[in-house]
Amino acid sequence: MRQSKKNEESGMFELKYYSGYKGEEIPKSVVIGNREFIIEEIISRKRVLDQKSGRRSEVYKCKMEGETVKITVFESGKWEISFS
Repeated sequence: MRQSKKNEESGMFELKYYSGYKGEEIPKSVVIGNREFIIEEIISRKRVLDQKSGRRSEVYKCKMEGETVKITVFESGKWEISFS
């Protein structure tokens, strides 16, 4: 499965998933422009419920290129990445 979004300054961002035998999807890599960054390790995974909106999201803390990153995937399929 792929989720893409467009950033006017940087081009395309894409989040690629691995779907295991139980059907659970976990992020496998992030593509920024022409470069693919492999997610080396999922450090933690948690489901978050926003008390105000009632919306759920999945938050992954990952190792990518030796750095710790946080990937938040929203119910809508949109996602964001932040670097620690």
